Parts: sequence; structure tokens; C-alpha cells
Amino acid sequence: MPVRADLEIDAAQLRQFSDTMTRKYLRAGKETIAETTKWLERELEALTRDAVPGRLWRAWASKVYPRGAQIAREPVGEVYVNGSERTKGAMTFWSSSGRIRGKADQWLAIPTDAAGSTGRGRNLTPGQWEAQTGQRLRFIYRGGRRSALLVADGTTNRRSGDYRPITRKRTMADERRGFVRGAQSVIIFVLVPSVAFGNRIAIEPAIERARGRIAQDFLARVGRIG
Repeated sequence: MPVRADLEIDAAQLRQFSDTMTRKYLRAGKETIAETTKWLERELEALTRDAVPGRLWRAWASKVYPRGAQIAREPVGEVYVNGSERTKGAMTFWSSSGRIRGKADQWLAIPTDAAGSTGRGRNLTPGQWEAQTGQRLRFIYRGGRRSALLVADGTTNRRSGDYRPITRKRTMADERRGFVRGAQSVIIFVLVPSVAFGNRIAIEPAIERARGRIAQDFLARVGRIG
């Protein structure tokens, strides 16, 4: 006798199962993007820390959309430079190549060791240097060369190399030691029309490595879905 079997499909249960599986796949995709985005942020931090002195590496930050525990069919990860325009400009300087030119074809002032700093790890401008030291800078044009100089009469500290003016107090102290320190023209800034900069932080290769991780990570997560 032929065997008869009655099959009944529970449409509601099927829809629920389909919805559950869809959500699991979407969550796997969201977690993949979140993990890869964080990986790229840390990779760029490491590259920046190795290439640039200071704390510029801490400027990297990341976000994943949608935020929180929400899921989406097309989750997006963003890695960006978090900070002021100065910080963003510094990152552009170290991660691309080109030339920096002064505004309106003015000179760019490159401080020497004698210039010192602001005390906050930043270089002084010529105006700031004059205000800080009370000394006037003297412009020296070097004909036939691509650079000029800003100098000040004085001397330099033997240990730090910082500029020191020849004061009466310093002269008297030298005389007691039987030493006469003559004033000299100390180079405080070198003036150039432009400065070349190179790509010290290889961002694009890091992005490509991150892209290569997405498919592998997603397949691994999907394989664990029960």
C-alpha cells in the first residue's frame, strides 16, 4: 500500500526561525566590522608611535555604526583623527608627501636648537621668540642660496644649546673665572621658501590589511552560529 504522509508547515514558526537566523548573521557582520575597526585603530596607533615622536599616536579614534547593540545590513566602521586642526594637520604632514609653503610666498621659519621651545613641546615662532627673550632678531639674506637666517647677538648654553644674551651679570661671572665670552651672531631660525615632507606613516597598506581581515573574520563567526 502506498504510504501517505501529511506535512504541515508552520508559517509563523518558519518566519521566526528565518528572522532569528537573519539577526544572527547581521550580528556576526556587525561584530566583524567592530572588531576590524578597532584593529585598524590600534594598528595606526602603533605605526604612528613608531614613526613620530611624542603623543600624536593617541589622536586616532574609531566609531562603529549603528551604535551600541543595534544591528544593520550594512554596518560601517570609521577610523579618524580626533583633535584640533593642529593635530589633524600634523597627521596629514606625517602620512602624506608634498611641500609646505609659506602664506603669500613668505619664508617658513625653521627653529634651530638655540631657539628653545614654548615649554609645551611646541616650537616657537620668530614673534614668540622675540617676546619671550626681549631680543630682536636680525635678518641675514644669503645671496644665491635658497635659505636666509634670523640671528641674534649672544651666545649659547654649552649643555642645552639654548640661546643666552650677553648680560652684564654673565660678563662679570666670566671675568671672575678669567674667561671673556665674546658676543656672536647666533642662528635662531633658518628661513626657507618651502619644506618637503615624506610619508612616514603608511596608512593605505594598513587599511588594505584591515579589509583583508573582514571576510575571514566574518566566515569564522558565521561558522559558529548554531
